[in-house]
Amino acid sequence: MEEIENTLFYRRVKKRDEAAFNTLITAYSKLLWAVASRSGAANGMDLEEVVSDVFLRLWEQPEKFDEKKGSLKTYLCIMTESMTKNKLQQARRRQHETLANIEENTDELVSSELEEKAAWQEIYSLIMTFDEPTRQILLWRIFYELTPQEITKKSGLPAKEVDNRLYRGRKKLRSLVERNSFFREVENT
Repeated sequence: MEEIENTLFYRRVKKRDEAAFNTLITAYSKLLWAVASRSGAANGMDLEEVVSDVFLRLWEQPEKFDEKKGSLKTYLCIMTESMTKNKLQQARRRQHETLANIEENTDELVSSELEEKAAWQEIYSLIMTFDEPTRQILLWRIFYELTPQEITKKSGLPAKEVDNRLYRGRKKLRSLVERNSFFREVENT
């Protein structure tokens, strides 16, 4: 370790000497893993990523190290602690953004479900204004999703009459829904 903390070694690092970097990595990797772990890095991948980033930053910007301010060991430990805290803050921000998106999507889903429920309630209320047997035929078709053949069997009416009542009932229902939505739009303006 003595050979690492001297002026000659610092010059080799600043000139990006690969042998000097390999010596540095071998000498300080375990220490930097411990610093990252103590600073809050959670798992092996996070630790490895932080330590790699520290050595990479030193490789890319060796001029930022000033031997007059302290040892290379201290510089690497401080950089490791700082980078670990930055990564944790970024992870928290991403988690917060993800939670905000989930809450936003949940609000949209609830709103959409409420609107859909209100629409079905409106259709049901409108169908209830129809005369029998059209009311029952529309309820079976729209809410119970019975086929016209099943409705014919269930009601005892001829198939042609069921088809006619379905056609006329849907047509009238569509116009009532459109009229109601028109009135809602006028009220909201």
